[in-house]
Amino acid sequence: MGSTRRAGKATTVKAIRATGGLAAWLFAALMLAGGAAVAAPDAAALFHNYCSVCHGDKGDGRSRAAGSFATMPRDFTSADSKRELSRERILLAITHGRPGTAMVGWKTQLSEGDIARLADYIYARFVLGQAGPESAAISGTRAHGGREADAASTPVQVDMTAGLPNGLKGDPKRGGAFYLANCATCHGARGDGAGPRAYFINPKPRNFVDPASRARYNRVALYAAVSEGSLRSEMPAWKQVATPQQIADVSEYVFQTFIQGKAPDATAQR
Repeated sequence: MGSTRRAGKATTVKAIRATGGLAAWLFAALMLAGGAAVAAPDAAALFHNYCSVCHGDKGDGRSRAAGSFATMPRDFTSADSKRELSRERILLAITHGRPGTAMVGWKTQLSEGDIARLADYIYARFVLGQAGPESAAISGTRAHGGREADAASTPVQVDMTAGLPNGLKGDPKRGGAFYLANCATCHGARGDGAGPRAYFINPKPRNFVDPASRARYNRVALYAAVSEGSLRSEMPAWKQVATPQQIADVSEYVFQTFIQGKAPDATAQR
């Protein structure tokens, strides 16, 4: 077996030397990799996409959705967590959830490998306080493809009359209350991306009243952005904790108030 593999590699290297072409190099890389599996999802990106909406970007439970829960999300950085939590206990909680809380089990949506990576990440990063590299899928200055790329990627004409998906009808009044409680700290009460947290966020939150945003974000796009979140930014996937109706409500509020500018100012919803 070993001699056969060495012979195969030698043949591949000879092919490279004979052709010297880019195609040969690419072929060699695939051959020498031995059919390696596609890289596993980054643990920090998994935490951002599935956990940060409740537990916060820093694992301290101070998330944008924290005020919506009867039982506050776990603060992994607290003295109690450092004393009580083990990697195995975290893994069980991710897998099966925690009865009596908003923590659901993820075993039907994440693989065993992903759950293990999440448990390792949470335990090392937050419980033990070990620093680690930031995920390339979260941070960076070109979130959402780069704010400056909006105009270039905006279609010539977006159908601003399109309704919300799945026949949903949004209530802008309820959506305004949700927005003030969960979104205004980043996007600002006026939708201009200048909320109190915006100073600490890079890239900056979306400015909904910017002409590029007004040309691009109809109800469908807003619903998708709120529901799915956005990689390379701090925008979480709200579908993990909010109902489709809540997402429809806040999407309708943002559309009417900021994209079209027809609804009352957000502060009037207090």
